[in-house]
Amino acid sequence: MSANPFIESEDQEQLRATARAVIARHAPQRDVRIWDEEGSYPEHLYREIAKLGWYDIVADDEPLDGMAGLLIALCEEVGRASSDLVALLNLNISGIRDLIRWGTLEQQEKYAEPVLRGDGRFSIAVSEPDVGSDAASVATTAERVEGGWLLNGQKTYCEGAGIPGTVMELFAKTGDSGRKRDDLAVFLVPSDHPGVEIRRMPALGRNISGIYEVFLHDVLVPDEALLGEPGQGWQILKERLVLERIMISSGFLGSVGQVLDMTVEYASEREQFGKTISSYQGVTLPLAEMFVRKDAARCAVQRSAAFFDAGLPCETESTMAKFLCGQIYAEASALAVQLQGAYGYVRDHTLPMHHSDGIIARVVAGPPSVQLNFIARSMGLRGN
Repeated sequence: MSANPFIESEDQEQLRATARAVIARHAPQRDVRIWDEEGSYPEHLYREIAKLGWYDIVADDEPLDGMAGLLIALCEEVGRASSDLVALLNLNISGIRDLIRWGTLEQQEKYAEPVLRGDGRFSIAVSEPDVGSDAASVATTAERVEGGWLLNGQKTYCEGAGIPGTVMELFAKTGDSGRKRDDLAVFLVPSDHPGVEIRRMPALGRNISGIYEVFLHDVLVPDEALLGEPGQGWQILKERLVLERIMISSGFLGSVGQVLDMTVEYASEREQFGKTISSYQGVTLPLAEMFVRKDAARCAVQRSAAFFDAGLPCETESTMAKFLCGQIYAEASALAVQLQGAYGYVRDHTLPMHHSDGIIARVVAGPPSVQLNFIARSMGLRGN
């Protein structure tokens, strides 16, 4: 890891260059557009990612030096193709980290090894019809019975849960002891497990991974499906979210970079009234301002990654980075559509995909209002 978080190390530069070449070869813009339109999962891409050993960045018992710094370089390059591809990458990386941190050797072999080989994948099931940001209030139940645990309930907005070979990290309550978060537990549940019903939800964006609702009808899972101990679910989720926000924020930056590159190219070629539209300040100044904001947001991501790699608390910093990057992705993609006019609206390139995915970027891993409320509390602002 570079001593200066704003100057990339040699390892980061090499990984970024490799990732850019791999994405250009295995996820060109034309293919990504088709995957998004068809709602198809590019299995070959994630097999290649596994083959290249990118998951190994988080797979050791001891954290790799500069781990977060490497991941932000990787996710930014993948994000240039699609933030949805980053979301799927993040689910796998976060799932592997959870298994290494909380799982038994048997669980790691059963659930993490297939992902490391490129044969499996992870999803996460937290949200419910009446539960979003208040994750501790899940209504899905896990009842201890002879032979394991009986799961009942419903989950919503589970990204990638319906892709074959997926194992969900499913959050459920194991009792009613009084303090909600003390009853939260995580279960490793294959999406094709008996009693599990998966339905794809029609959505504006995130069409490559797909968004699913999950119904659990007396789903019996063995004791070894429990990740950690009953009551550790809240800690597992809290620890996971910090690096997750850093990774997806970097992915958003990559998407913003791609959107700006596409729009600069368009503005430099498109002629109106006898000159290119890049001659007009009404076009150039908003793009320049967006470029400045992107650079500032990258500094926030790099700082969060540096804190994480140094073992320092960075929940507030990662929350601020996610807030900035989610906002700028939504605004940059909307600006690009506006400046490209009708051309930006038609689906013969990836800008409409970025516009749709940019909208949800504000919401994933915590909506702006929740993030700002957390930041306000970190400032010392308290309600009655």
